[in-house]
Amino acid sequence: MKVMTIAVMVLRITVLVALVMGIIFWTGNLENLQPVHMLIGIIVVLSLWVIGLAQGFIKGGSFGLAVATFIVGLLLAIVGLYQKNWLPGSAHWVIQVIHLLLGLSAISLGEMIYARTRQRLKTTVGA
Repeated sequence: MKVMTIAVMVLRITVLVALVMGIIFWTGNLENLQPVHMLIGIIVVLSLWVIGLAQGFIKGGSFGLAVATFIVGLLLAIVGLYQKNWLPGSAHWVIQVIHLLLGLSAISLGEMIYARTRQRLKTTVGA
């Protein structure tokens, strides 16, 4: 559980920083910091995967949720790394929104797994 707690804290912080940086880029500012944003995004994906693995190894964990963390993380990374090449021009905002939604899905999935695991462990220990 300690590994998952650390991974969730890392996920929370990195998603917040990536979200703020993404909004700044979306407004056309500080685009020279995109490599930092990408590095933070990689940390987001890795922490999501750690959460998925950790809950997969806990007794009663969900294989489906573990797979979901890897799918969402992989999609987030692919869209983040290659979004500049997709729908250039005035329609590019569609890709940006997809990237934003995937990032929000990553934090939502991580938080849901963490809460579910804490509840499961609480009832197991309390029983």
